[in-house]
Amino acid sequence: YQVGAGSFSRVFRAIHADTGRVLAVKVLRNRFASDPDKGKSFQREGEMGKRLRHAHIVQIEDVGRENGTSYITMEFVEGQTLRELVRVRGAIDVPRALSIIRQVVQGLEYAHALGVTHRDLKPSNVLVAFTGDAKLVDFGLAGGDTAGSRQLRKLEQPRTVDYATLESISGAKDDSVRSDIYFLGTIAYLALSGTSALAESRDRTIRT
Repeated sequence: YQVGAGSFSRVFRAIHADTGRVLAVKVLRNRFASDPDKGKSFQREGEMGKRLRHAHIVQIEDVGRENGTSYITMEFVEGQTLRELVRVRGAIDVPRALSIIRQVVQGLEYAHALGVTHRDLKPSNVLVAFTGDAKLVDFGLAGGDTAGSRQLRKLEQPRTVDYATLESISGAKDDSVRSDIYFLGTIAYLALSGTSALAESRDRTIRT
């Protein structure tokens, strides 16, 4: 059954037919299935994610295409997003909030060490399991630079409005780790205060 959806894809909870393991399956939306560029971008997202093996990053298992549709299978996290958690409970108690932030930092530090920037850090991309474990998900807008100056891969997907605006007004280059660090700060702010540090609106003039 469907557990999440975005403008580009849907996510389903599924059970592996052979092993019985519960997995999440991210499926490209039908309206993009016939677009070769979108399909390639989606699959590159998965291939990049497969390189990231860390306790605080959702693990991608497989990338493929079947019946004309691209898909990515990944670890299923039994829990909720940080955004959902705060929406229900308000500000998180300090010890738990600091634990979540620390885990996100560890996952992000690992990715940065490999030259991969997230570029879409937000509370809905932090999954908090019922066990208390926090995991980063959706490196779909990720950029990378394993050589220090050369991009590993740059998907043909637009960055979020917040990222694009920050980099435009600050003069920071695309994929700067500083952008990730800034939005990590907004995640910490939300967890500790229960209030978003950024204007929440679909209207770009308000968000910028």
